Amino acid sequence: MKLAPKIIILLLFVTFGVMSVYSFYQINKAEKSFINDAEGNHVLLLSNSIGFLSKSLWELDKDISLRGMKPIFELPTILEIQMYDVEGHFFSGMRYQIGDSNKKELIEIDSIQDADKTYLKELSDSRRPFDPVPSKMVSSMIKIKDDTYRMVGSLWWKETEISEPKFLGFVILEFTTDYIAKRLMDQKISFVLLTIGLSFIIILLTYLFLEVQIISPIRKLMIASLNIAAGEFTKLDEPKNPNSRDEIDKLTTNFNFMTNKIEQSLNLIKGLSDAAQIIVKCINIQDAINIFEKYLINLVKLKKVEIWLNSQKEVNKIIRELECVSNNKKITYDNEIFDHITRKSDIFTFERQVDLLGDPVKDSIIMIPLNNSKNIIIGIIELYFESSEKSLNDESIQIIKTLTSSLLIAIENDWRIQNEKNRANLERDIELASAVQDAILSKNIPKNYYFNYSTFFKNAGQCGGDWFGVYEVSDSKILVLFGDVTGHGTPAALITAVSRGAADMLLQFIKLGKADISHNFPTKVLEFMNECITETGKQTYLMTMVVALIDFKEQKIFASSAGHTPPALITLKNAKVEVKYIYPPANSRLGFTKGTVYEVEQYEFLPGQQIVFYTDGIIEGESPDKKEYGFKKFKKSMETHGMLEINDFTKKITNDAYTFFGEVPQKDDIALLVIRFLQN
Repeated sequence: MKLAPKIIILLLFVTFGVMSVYSFYQINKAEKSFINDAEGNHVLLLSNSIGFLSKSLWELDKDISLRGMKPIFELPTILEIQMYDVEGHFFSGMRYQIGDSNKKELIEIDSIQDADKTYLKELSDSRRPFDPVPSKMVSSMIKIKDDTYRMVGSLWWKETEISEPKFLGFVILEFTTDYIAKRLMDQKISFVLLTIGLSFIIILLTYLFLEVQIISPIRKLMIASLNIAAGEFTKLDEPKNPNSRDEIDKLTTNFNFMTNKIEQSLNLIKGLSDAAQIIVKCINIQDAINIFEKYLINLVKLKKVEIWLNSQKEVNKIIRELECVSNNKKITYDNEIFDHITRKSDIFTFERQVDLLGDPVKDSIIMIPLNNSKNIIIGIIELYFESSEKSLNDESIQIIKTLTSSLLIAIENDWRIQNEKNRANLERDIELASAVQDAILSKNIPKNYYFNYSTFFKNAGQCGGDWFGVYEVSDSKILVLFGDVTGHGTPAALITAVSRGAADMLLQFIKLGKADISHNFPTKVLEFMNECITETGKQTYLMTMVVALIDFKEQKIFASSAGHTPPALITLKNAKVEVKYIYPPANSRLGFTKGTVYEVEQYEFLPGQQIVFYTDGIIEGESPDKKEYGFKKFKKSMETHGMLEINDFTKKITNDAYTFFGEVPQKDDIALLVIRFLQN
């Protein structure tokens, strides 16, 4: 139900509730007022005749009493009048009755039973003392039954002004108040009509007010939010007078601010993504550096960038000499600033008024060590700022780190390509394969108390195409990427390098807080990786991959697949090992076509279970008689050794596979990652 009907229904209930309480109060008040008026009128009427009736009883003249009673019956509410002497003997009376013609007739009461002791006592209790004011000798009215009341007048007689008054008897007046019920019914009908009319007016005015002041602005906010989800950033109109702003206006202002921030963030992410891909795909270092400098100058407001790289153009644990890319100037390891930077390779260092050559400058300089995936320095970046720049904010630092990570990949790729061109034999090709594989395989798997892990990797020949990475995306979540590039050699290694670079860039986005680590995040990772690999591989080199987001607190796995082999979930149950393959929703391999959409599936796990990621090399491996190892034998091996410690488990299942292979050289790489979930 929409907001407006909910508010209208609420107002309807409130209005009817309030008006009902008010009507009940007013009707009760009116009823009391009517009854009080009726009592006063009948007291006055009876008191006017009380002297006449007293005289008739004193003189024992019924005619006088009847003449005194008739004026009282002019009031249509009177039903009956009776007179009793002091001893309770009936004296006279009159009443209305329905005659033969169905007309109301006033008749004299000829005789009636004298008052018994009980009735006489009731009359005596209603007796009033003599008073010159006749109304004070009339009792309060007593309810006999519905709409019928009784009033008792005390009859006194005083011969002279100085004589003592003598009590003669009682006059009983019975009358009806049915007219009050009719008037109350009219009041109720009036209040009902008033309630309905007032409710309608309140609801109409309230709805119009809500529509203009609340519902319409909220509707605009909702439409604008949907537009943002569709990629269209719409800003809402804000009030021109800041003093007239209410909560909705403030919400509109906050929404516009949020829209601006989202648009800026998305543009920044897109810019960083484009820059990172362009840098990674550059065919030489100079092009990559030019693009790196161009984006940094625009995004971080730099003046210029200087890149110093290992003059040997390769990764060495010890750098003897650095060479400036722009002017070919060199510095050696004994340079004081060079030594200071390399010893603090994990931080940004501000150097004021002097560059790496020791020359004085007027600008502020930030010096950043270029650390590769093994945390080995391959160079230093000098960033020149205006002298007034004292520090960088977190966003600028993350931008620099993200682009630097891509530049590192471009530099290493360029060096590897150049080295590959210079190697003319298999030995140097194998050395390159080792360098590429070491650079891109995830060595720094995060360690925490949620899980243990074990890995296995073996190339089938030269550069391999298997790759995996494990990233800690929050205190209780890790992201697992496990992929296999079609083919072997340097092209396959480059595709895996692009995958590693894209994954590192995703990690930087996560650290920037620009990524939503929700259950469908694996699909976003695959879609992003697909775009990168499609651009790089030109639909020639494809890659299967499974991405799993593991949430240790919720004990859930959110997985998505790009045509990769299904992971295996192992459970120890009643001293028995159960192995189950899980099949995340799969779509085409990475690099096949742009715009591929992937889906995610959720799986639950318990402490003590373990999950095995692997490539198809172990499944499709052949024995000497050309038979594949297959899923069944692999599952049987995991069931056999599932009770072992995780490292022994990995060794045993790989030994079983290679025992089956015998001496047959395998055609594909084999990679495994085993994760055992621990008790929190």
